[in-house]
Amino acid sequence: MKRHFVAFCLAFTKIYSTRFFLRTPAREITADYHAIPENPKTPPVVKYILTCICVSTLFLLSPLSFCPGADIPPSSSPPAPPNGAPEFAPLVQPSHGQHLALTLKKLRDPPRPRRPFLIWALGSSYTNMLGNGEFWQEHIPRLFANAPPIEYRKMVGNSCPWQYLRGWAGHLVLPDQPDLVLVYTIGRPEHLEALLVDLRKSTTADIIVPSIHWRERDQRLFGHSEDAADQDVSAVREICARHGVEFVENRKAWGDYLVENDLPIPALLKDPVHQSDYGREIINRNILSHFRTPQEFSYDPETRERIIARDIQIPPGESREFSFEGTRLDLVSRAHPGGGSLHVDIDGQPAASFPAFLMTYVQPGKSNYHAKGVIPRDNAPHGITLGKEIVPQTWTLTVTSDQADFTLRGSVTGPDGAGNATEPFHSDSGQITIEPGLWRRSERNRAGDSFTFDVYRSTVAEVTFPAEKEESPSRVRLAQNLPNGPHTIRLVNQGSREVTVEFLEAFTPPLK
Repeated sequence: MKRHFVAFCLAFTKIYSTRFFLRTPAREITADYHAIPENPKTPPVVKYILTCICVSTLFLLSPLSFCPGADIPPSSSPPAPPNGAPEFAPLVQPSHGQHLALTLKKLRDPPRPRRPFLIWALGSSYTNMLGNGEFWQEHIPRLFANAPPIEYRKMVGNSCPWQYLRGWAGHLVLPDQPDLVLVYTIGRPEHLEALLVDLRKSTTADIIVPSIHWRERDQRLFGHSEDAADQDVSAVREICARHGVEFVENRKAWGDYLVENDLPIPALLKDPVHQSDYGREIINRNILSHFRTPQEFSYDPETRERIIARDIQIPPGESREFSFEGTRLDLVSRAHPGGGSLHVDIDGQPAASFPAFLMTYVQPGKSNYHAKGVIPRDNAPHGITLGKEIVPQTWTLTVTSDQADFTLRGSVTGPDGAGNATEPFHSDSGQITIEPGLWRRSERNRAGDSFTFDVYRSTVAEVTFPAEKEESPSRVRLAQNLPNGPHTIRLVNQGSREVTVEFLEAFTPPLK
């Protein structure tokens, strides 16, 4: 409606053959008006005033004006558009960025002490071909002058669908507690929803899910359906909306660009399915166009990450107790020559024995068998679930037959049962569960293959502050992966020096 009103104002002033350009995070808005002839009797000063009014109106009324990063220039060494086509510019909607409140807050005003903004990317070879973070490391500082360094990590597998990303999310993303998670692949909608639920229960990270690009296998659907052969786009869109996930209409943008420039689907591909260099540029620019202020955010950042106490002084022999809600609590302070130490209790028991745990990546053995062209991690148990009475230790899973039979052994527990990758497994001690739906391509495993992972406690028993000289403030993750609910933290000064804590910050994922 606003754009129509702007167009009306411009037409009303009878500006003939005047062209305005307003760069937005997505697309050049171009206004060309040749239909109404210019009145030759209009004095020049009146023309000038009317022109200023109209240009001002365009800027004031457009919801895309004056947003952070209103100009997204091409990459420093951008690939050339195909077949002489014009540069791609994504179309921005007023809702873009509605689910990225924490992301935008951290990029404008980085958390203290300053640390990298961590992006974790999960997916298939499509994700792999988006790059190693170079695009984000180049463009985010251009859009946000005070942005912290951008750190980009990824885990991908050949044709890996959403189903198997759940395991990598639990073993890699959850321990890292990133600021943003990018998921770019295909699969069944219910598997995407399960992945999003896992992430929403365990992290406060914003999440971005773009629809898949057009590939040669989708040719029969082009112009008839928005869906892909392996992606129900409307279902993905609805699931993302339900879980407050930023959905990127990447597939539509690709289709529009192809149609507008009379290009075939292969023009943006390097082979029948993978995006070309320019196709990669389009996907990344589509995602980046969402890094903007929307008409309204879908949540308040303070509901997920908030400081619960500041400037805490704890004299020797005394303690302070604080209540918070969530899965994680960070302490920020600085070490100095007169610094002391604090003992930590959680919910009335020592943090050293509190039952909160994390797991490392399930590492395939170096000598594991793999078929030609198959990476060992693509035929492996991607995810393990912890059960009861957990003992921190190293676990080794050994395949005992070519039919995916295996045994499990703990470095402390010892032999803990046998199973088969195609059936649910519960270890004899009850500590380890393996879902067959998270073991990818077990039929490729061979007798002698092995996989190892560590289970470790995710709480800190004691924080120490002594140092040879005054240090900058540092962040300590006191507790992580707690049950998402109310907790108390008690900090006990058992030393002989007063301890000062700058602040405590709680993290509350949106799902319990």
